[in-house]
Amino acid sequence: IIGINIARELRRRHHGARVLLIEKELEYGQHASGRNSGVLHAGFYYSADSLKARFTRVGNQSLTDYCDQKGLQINKCGKLVVAKGETDQVFLDELLDRGRANGIDLVEVDEKEAKEIEPRIRTHRRALFSPTTSSVDPLEVLRSMAQDARQEGVVLQSGTRYLRRDGDKVSTTSGTVQPSYVVNAAGLYADKIAREFNFSKHFRILPFKGIYLYSSETPGAMRTNVYPV
Repeated sequence: IIGINIARELRRRHHGARVLLIEKELEYGQHASGRNSGVLHAGFYYSADSLKARFTRVGNQSLTDYCDQKGLQINKCGKLVVAKGETDQVFLDELLDRGRANGIDLVEVDEKEAKEIEPRIRTHRRALFSPTTSSVDPLEVLRSMAQDARQEGVVLQSGTRYLRRDGDKVSTTSGTVQPSYVVNAAGLYADKIAREFNFSKHFRILPFKGIYLYSSETPGAMRTNVYPV
């Protein structure tokens, strides 16, 4: 998703340029971009005035608008952040302060109000409700953006693996290209490719995997996302 949108932006800024995006899989989103929770976070977790806080807040609104305009699925269900006990209260205060400092719509609710939002939650004394947190289907969003890229003139070439750098050329499983510029958006392999271009000498990507459990309940049985502090 990062590579496709960088390619789209480059195409917008440089109308006469040929922008080629190579993807090693036959379909897009076979790794992190299509295998995540699809949650559009509101941005209240992050330190005030940080880039991450600002990008999350602006990105939440931008992607919400995009889904609305394109008619894509978006579940505007919000999020409850609950407390397990008294020791969590200070962390709720911290999140509330961060949310306010970052300009995020965040509501403090008591236990009764929290249960009206989601009857099955358990929280100690109070909780925080984020009305702008949503969830989307990441693959549907990605397919839509790939179609946008094609219509905007980006050349998308799937089933093509990066092999190596050969001077000012790049070898792939579909042949050799000689680009004026290379943008490296290779996910978990970005550090390895970067080293071939004399970057990332002292950095390594340490990947981790999230585990998701499937519920046997019908979709929509839970009214909102529920997160611990």
